[in-house]
Amino acid sequence: MDVERVELPAVTLVAVRRTVRMDQLAGFYDQAYGQVAQALAASGVAPAGPAVGWYAGMPTDSVDVAAGFAVPEGSGPFEGVDTVELPASAAVVGTYTGPYDGLPDAWSEVVAWAGEHDAAGRGDFWEEYVTDPSPDGDPAANVTRLVLPLR
Repeated sequence: MDVERVELPAVTLVAVRRTVRMDQLAGFYDQAYGQVAQALAASGVAPAGPAVGWYAGMPTDSVDVAAGFAVPEGSGPFEGVDTVELPASAAVVGTYTGPYDGLPDAWSEVVAWAGEHDAAGRGDFWEEYVTDPSPDGDPAANVTRLVLPLR
């Protein structure tokens, strides 16, 4: 997996944000992305990037998570969804290719790389689902960008 340090611009996500039990995360994502897609369509706004899963902190048995899409600056308003502002910052970013059940190991690699390079996370992190998985697709071909913003 490729891992690097980058500078990120500020991003506005239109999302559904909830505290979700980990065993209900997949269902939350399915519902949230559909709800956000409807809100964007109703406003005539196209996403400015891939689907995003933003985590306010490390998951335990539940997690504060937002699922949605980045939007162009100044877009909106959007009804029935939340807005999450992600400030500009330095970040460690890894690009992982493979099934979603490999994400924990991929995150371990990103966090280890950050530690080896004296880079401390600010507490939140997110995943950008670069490829849109389909029921007929090959999970080994999924591409996910792992973003660890730094203090």
